[in-house]
Amino acid sequence: MPDLISVIVTTWNREDALDAVLRSLAAQTDRDFEVIVADDGSGEATARLVAGWVPRFGVPLKHVWQEH
Repeated sequence: MPDLISVIVTTWNREDALDAVLRSLAAQTDRDFEVIVADDGSGEATARLVAGWVPRFGVPLKHVWQEH
């Protein structure tokens, strides 16, 4: 089994930029990776955005939220 790569994406209240990054990562042909969104206290819109991507992302996608 190949090694799994973890891609960590940092964000704070930039749903537009986060959506663009997730769209690009979802289009990758190499599927041996996971994505962890490290969220520095964004509002509910960011959580909804990530939750909307989870079922259609194709690789593990996790949202880790920390109070700002």
